[in-house]
Amino acid sequence: MLSSLLRWWYRRRTSAAFMRDYLDAPRPSRRTPATDAGYLVLDLEMTGLEPASDRIVSMGWVRVQAGRIRMRTARHVLLSIDGSVAESAAVHHLRDQDLSGGCSEREALQLLLRALQGRVLVAHHAPLDLRFLNAACRRHAGVPLLARPVDTLALARRRRQRGHRQARDGELRLDALRAAYNLPRYPAHNALSDALATAELFLALLQHQSDETPLRALLHSRL
Repeated sequence: MLSSLLRWWYRRRTSAAFMRDYLDAPRPSRRTPATDAGYLVLDLEMTGLEPASDRIVSMGWVRVQAGRIRMRTARHVLLSIDGSVAESAAVHHLRDQDLSGGCSEREALQLLLRALQGRVLVAHHAPLDLRFLNAACRRHAGVPLLARPVDTLALARRRRQRGHRQARDGELRLDALRAAYNLPRYPAHNALSDALATAELFLALLQHQSDETPLRALLHSRL
């Protein structure tokens, strides 16, 4: 009910057509079996950790449907930014010249929200990505992104807690969790590579849910 009211309110407040299309698209019911829902697995690379001052430099995503990663839907988007990537290039390996031909932040949001229509967002450490997406959506649509995601980090932590285990330092990192599930190691801090890595981890975590587990049981506790 709250989600429906927010969707109605945000639609009234925004004049951005891409945001209206996203808000108008039907969403999977939270009662839908988790294995039946459609997902969009996303990763962002940024110039830092502060949405007010830092910017997204790349997005990578891929769809997951019916327990399979749909490789044809994989997308890697580079974004042009004002200013320089500065020291962050040492993390994501994108230089200023690599981004010079990238799309604008608004264009990247349009592509992302079109891909996300009718699907559930999945990310590793989703709150960080959502803070950046919310900031970008406010800049270009006047409203935040209305999405309650599945966070693979939170799912893994929850599973450890059910087994009365506390995660040690570093155990919930994407590469550490993949190793725990015998998944191959991929190069880190490439948005598309990390999105694919998160999608594989998500499917591994989904194997521990029953066929009757509803989508709401996977969703992050905050909107």
